[in-house]
Amino acid sequence: MKKLFTFLLFLSPFCLKASHEKGAQVSLRYINTTDMEVRIKLWVDSNGLINNSVPYSVQASGATTSYTASLSTNVSVGNATQELSYLDTLQLNATATYKVVYDVCCRNGIIANLTNASAENLYTYAELMNNPAQVNSNPEFQNTPMIQMGVNDTMIHNPMAIDPDGDSLAYYWVNPQGANGTSIPMTFVAYPNGGWPFWVDSTTGEITWIPTMTGSYAYAVRVDEYRNGVKIGSSQRDALVTICVGCKTTMVSGFEFYNTAAWPKVNNKYQFDLYANTPFNLNLSGGVPMTNNNNLALKMIGDPNWFANQPTLNATQTSNNITGTYTWTPTTAQVRNRPYMNVLIGQENSASNERKQSERTLLFKVNQQPSGVTLTPEQSLKIYPNPAASELMITLDNHQGEYTSIAVYSSLGQTMYKKIMQGSSSEAILLNVADWASGSYFVVLNGQQTISRSITVKH
Repeated sequence: MKKLFTFLLFLSPFCLKASHEKGAQVSLRYINTTDMEVRIKLWVDSNGLINNSVPYSVQASGATTSYTASLSTNVSVGNATQELSYLDTLQLNATATYKVVYDVCCRNGIIANLTNASAENLYTYAELMNNPAQVNSNPEFQNTPMIQMGVNDTMIHNPMAIDPDGDSLAYYWVNPQGANGTSIPMTFVAYPNGGWPFWVDSTTGEITWIPTMTGSYAYAVRVDEYRNGVKIGSSQRDALVTICVGCKTTMVSGFEFYNTAAWPKVNNKYQFDLYANTPFNLNLSGGVPMTNNNNLALKMIGDPNWFANQPTLNATQTSNNITGTYTWTPTTAQVRNRPYMNVLIGQENSASNERKQSERTLLFKVNQQPSGVTLTPEQSLKIYPNPAASELMITLDNHQGEYTSIAVYSSLGQTMYKKIMQGSSSEAILLNVADWASGSYFVVLNGQQTISRSITVKH
């Protein structure tokens, strides 16, 4: 239902019990010059009642108005958790900063890192600078929160905020908030350390942590959006992660990615170079250490999924492994200085709806295809590490189609790997060399010219 925003204060606010909620977030999405879609997403345990509507409020120019959003979707995301999406439509005619707030009572008393958690509200919001003359949507977190982990598991999780307008984003760790946005006091050790401290990367939003104690811990992440150096919006996610022992009875260990150690890095972040109108292929694989009856999933979410020519990732499970190829051909319109951010997700799902998940944040830099420029061999072919012990990464920029094949030969002339290429492409080839004999090998590119590069395998 469309709502016209008016500067009135309702005196009968809704009050809901939030003790079953494991996470919440709010965002605003541009529809047209006057209409905004409000999106409220909640994660609740299976014991909680599913409401057909939820309350929210809109603050602007010193006034507050209360509204309700209606249930749109309800899906299971594993670990006895439901993801609920609520929608509403607002008319925002005035040029002003609007703050859309979800603020309900009360949090679960088992939360270990909040002082007197059961007396605190769950508060989260989205804030947006509205101007009918310009298009502006909030950055919206896309990735489901990590709900449950084991003690001493490595937590690498990216909430993956996407801004439909392509604005610049910056991420922050913030204290969870209670009623009216008041920062909630936290215990002295907010997150038990032992391995990595709880950390949010400011440029990617990736959370890293190795928990060493059981318990349920609340955290909040905020993302700000900037346009031409001016902050024009913010979104915040509040979530709860439970650290447990023996809680995954059908999963003795978690999903592991294979073939990532040799991926190229820029400023200590995985980053691949792509070229406009040139197909890019990246082979991916992962799995669990032993065969069981669980299903494995491999997927990639991120910036490119918002374009008409979306990337594809088709994965196939074989026993306790899963493999797939990520393919994307970006267009000239998608060339930009800022890399596209993606989150690679590997999941193990049991018949009893338990789920374990591993993630990696990947960056894809889309470059303009050089016109009439021949790349040097050093630019066309990159190999690392050299020497290699277990994995060898080969990246090839064949955007002009000058090469027809790539092969790896031993010093005795044995073909260790070969691929025939047709047309222009960019390749990221990862080879498992753990079983290769120590010694010298040669990577050979054939086509309009031949490039040969010596490498060493050393165990």
